[in-house]
Amino acid sequence: MDSTITIEALLGIGMLLTALYLQAESFLDPMVRAVAVQSLLLAGLLLWLAYVDRDVDLVIVAALVVALRVAVIPYILQRQIRAFHWRAREVRAAHRVAGHALAAVALAIVAWFIFQETLAPALPDLPGIALPFVLLAEGLLLLATRTNTLAQVIGYIEEENAVVYAGVLFVAAFPLLIEMVVFLDVLGVILVAVILSFQRTVIGIPEEELMEELSG
Repeated sequence: MDSTITIEALLGIGMLLTALYLQAESFLDPMVRAVAVQSLLLAGLLLWLAYVDRDVDLVIVAALVVALRVAVIPYILQRQIRAFHWRAREVRAAHRVAGHALAAVALAIVAWFIFQETLAPALPDLPGIALPFVLLAEGLLLLATRTNTLAQVIGYIEEENAVVYAGVLFVAAFPLLIEMVVFLDVLGVILVAVILSFQRTVIGIPEEELMEELSG
């Protein structure tokens, strides 16, 4: 039992660390790789819980997470980035990296405190139960603070990871939650990815703004 809790905690902390890295990164290519690593950690958690609980449904969900969020979606996003001759970066993002990183750490602390004071007493005492809530808050921060469409898509994927992470902790009590999350994941993420594949300009930074970034 102790090893089970330790592995779950390590995977959850790994996902949280990738969320903090996403907040501190301004180049899109590393952000795509980071959210793929986060999704891979989530898939690892699902497989581990499937092994512990002998639940085949979690294996199917883990396979979908790997196929969509580790392979297909990052591939589509990286194709959008490589359609340009320079690495896509948000305008003036370099001046905001430190602020984003500090805000992410502060939000993680505040989100954990809010969860402990409000939701934790009403929920089962499960290891790492606050981590999905903190991850959800980090995804919302990424969506709210980034102006680049691809960065916002990455924030959306992080939100989906947080929802699946939270759902798997309650899979015994809510057996349909995972199926609903998978449906929304396939419907939402794939539709967004398809739209992005036809709109190359979503990551386009005007040339004069790019030159201002380089000269600044």
